[in-house]
Amino acid sequence: MADTKTFSRIPMRTWRWLGVNESRIPEQLDGTAVKTQQILVEKGKEDEVVLVQRESGQFEIQVHIEDGAKLHLVNAQLVDAEKPYTCRVKVFVGKGATFSYTVVEAGASKTATELYVDLVGDEARADIWGLYFGDGERFVDLNYVIRQGGRRTDANMQVRGALLGKSEKIFRGTLDFLEGGKGSVGRENEEVVLLSPQVRNRSVPIMLSHEDDVDGHHAVSVGRMDENKLFYLMSRGLDLSEAQRLVVEASFNPVLDRIPEESLKDEIDTYLQRRLSNG
Repeated sequence: MADTKTFSRIPMRTWRWLGVNESRIPEQLDGTAVKTQQILVEKGKEDEVVLVQRESGQFEIQVHIEDGAKLHLVNAQLVDAEKPYTCRVKVFVGKGATFSYTVVEAGASKTATELYVDLVGDEARADIWGLYFGDGERFVDLNYVIRQGGRRTDANMQVRGALLGKSEKIFRGTLDFLEGGKGSVGRENEEVVLLSPQVRNRSVPIMLSHEDDVDGHHAVSVGRMDENKLFYLMSRGLDLSEAQRLVVEASFNPVLDRIPEESLKDEIDTYLQRRLSNG
């Protein structure tokens, strides 16, 4: 019998007791229809698409980037704090094509997202920048996979996050070097700031290789707020909440700066500032 409740799985399973092998569809969305959107960038063309998700539900975005084409996809999730959300993004990248992705996971009570990028063509590129924020009792579950099948492909995955209150997050980031992908390069880095002793953070960096001529790097930085930074900022007249907000904003700026629409950037920034101040 098919498993209809599992939303996403990591490419290589690990110890079951860690609870990170798969993500589940939020109970309230079980059985609801998936809304699908398709994006095609034709050979040699360039495009930029900005999506703002404000509705609860299950979504899937299917992207096909033909040879030599370029796409920058911005996906900002600002769903109501009391409602769940899932989103699956599947991307095919052709020869010499580039996929740039800027994603903000800021809303929803329970979030489950999957990003699956297939660098099929030689010299295909993926440049992924993500931001997540958890407060209250929010649950954020992310699974990002980049498969590098073409020769001399280039993958960059950079993720920034902050957790406060009693929030919980799982981030799985996988670089998968496939057989035949000689000369490929991949970088993966996650940085998360923990603003409360009651948060639960799980980071699962994975690197798989079926090819010897590749160059892969991954890193995770998890830590409490730097006390020296806080002391310096507070010595300049800021209270603790304001100092924390400035440090988190500095971490988020490399992601937010990629958003082309100033009005959307300002909306997200204001939204995060308010949540940080209330936290």
